[in-house]
Amino acid sequence: MPPKNQVDNAAADTPKKKPTMLIIAFLLCFIFSVSASSGVAYILFKPAPETAKAADTSSDQSKLIATMERTISQQNAKIKTIEEQSEVLKLYLRHSSSTALKNILIDQERNIQAYLKVMKSAMRDLSALNPRTSDWNNQYQYQLDLALKGSIEREDLLKILKTGEPNEKSQ
Repeated sequence: MPPKNQVDNAAADTPKKKPTMLIIAFLLCFIFSVSASSGVAYILFKPAPETAKAADTSSDQSKLIATMERTISQQNAKIKTIEEQSEVLKLYLRHSSSTALKNILIDQERNIQAYLKVMKSAMRDLSALNPRTSDWNNQYQYQLDLALKGSIEREDLLKILKTGEPNEKSQ
């Protein structure tokens, strides 16, 4: 058995070590809990970079939308002006001298064609009354056919100039 003196020394040393170890353990526990609390609070209350970016993006988008709305309103004003000018130009073209002249020439060609058709019919009737004029009628009928064909072609050209569409009737 160890001497009593050594046991008292050991007992005296042990209580001194326990409070020091206990203090270190409490200190480590305190540091750990404070750092854990701080870390959790930092993570929870840290401003997310996405939120800041979203705010910046939202601001940029609202500026872009405002700019686009101004541009659209300006373009709508320009379109309205162009439409008004278009109506004036359409009215001017309807009453322009070139369009009126084309209409007059088309009507003239139709009148010429009608006259040539009547003339052909009259010459045929005249040649039927006088039998010796059949050669004369054949010769002039050919020339009248050529004149009628030329008149129809001129009418087609005038219609193409006026509307861009050829004459539908053919003879």
